[in-house]
Amino acid sequence: MKNRKMLVLGMIAVLLLGLLAVGNPSVAAEKEIKWKFQSHHTPGSLAVEKAIKPFIERVEKMSGGRLKISLHYAGELVDYAEVDAALQGNMIQIANTSSLFFRGAMPMGWVSAPNMPPFITRTNDEFNELFHHRGIDTLVGEALADRGIKFLGSHSVGNTYFWSKKPIKSLEDLKGFKVRFFGSMSDFVEHFGASPVMLPHPETYMAIATGTLDGSGTAWWLYRDLKLYEVCPYFIGPALQVPQGMELWASKAAWDALPEDLQMIVETAAQAFNTDYMDAVTMEEREMFNKSFKEWGTTYIEFSDEDVKRIVTEFSLPYLDKVAAEQGPKDARVVKAVEIIKQFMKDYGYIE
Repeated sequence: MKNRKMLVLGMIAVLLLGLLAVGNPSVAAEKEIKWKFQSHHTPGSLAVEKAIKPFIERVEKMSGGRLKISLHYAGELVDYAEVDAALQGNMIQIANTSSLFFRGAMPMGWVSAPNMPPFITRTNDEFNELFHHRGIDTLVGEALADRGIKFLGSHSVGNTYFWSKKPIKSLEDLKGFKVRFFGSMSDFVEHFGASPVMLPHPETYMAIATGTLDGSGTAWWLYRDLKLYEVCPYFIGPALQVPQGMELWASKAAWDALPEDLQMIVETAAQAFNTDYMDAVTMEEREMFNKSFKEWGTTYIEFSDEDVKRIVTEFSLPYLDKVAAEQGPKDARVVKAVEIIKQFMKDYGYIE
């Protein structure tokens, strides 16, 4: 009888504690939430060490441990081409990725930061203005929301250049050039006679060393981190994208399940993520130009001002017009984005 009484009292105590947690948000909110972060990058990379890990640590600290995020490297949970589906299905909760990978299904991917044609923005401040303040990020966010994804903003991953086994001194030298490139950058070099291919970054070194490729291009730090200076002694500028952009995406289902205060914490940490990344790639690029090129024996070559103008007038502007004509009927936001980009370029004197 005594044992039964104790059992009943214990059940009542548990029930009361449960009701207290439900009725008291401060108690209920203590429940630990776990997210998975799928990185686009490999262990030890600049992105992981200087931006992603600090982001994860910042969220955990600011949330008092209520939101914990585990880090998973490129391809560990899903392939880069499956990130959108994994987020839509809430298999992963957050990822740094690129809408250009999904531009076949998402028209705004053609005019998002990762797919900008050459020489649209030419400083970090201009990038910040165009995407964060003139409305491009807002349009991308709307398009992603339609696909069940929460957009946490575009960010810099460093300026885009390319490098070569042989000197590339003018646009004419691109004819027959076999190069690893991506998105609009592939379209650009192909327009001037090159033969672009898309390869995973870790495969480019061997492809160049064996002669399958003559060079590759992407954010500058992969030239350093993958030791591509060993097979490509020529580094070609000026920077085609300042900077190359990627994006931070979250599962909308996971986002909507967060309490409002945790949503605010993640958004604040995402803004710091953008700043951390841009600061790191800017400072380390400067060090590469000032110090590392001499150590590696790298020769830096720039296209002439005349070639830069040709790239803008013969490729970048027609490219934007083509995107508007082909993708606009699928999503009117694309046309609006192109209008914003062109007005931006006029305001800065890059086009008439």
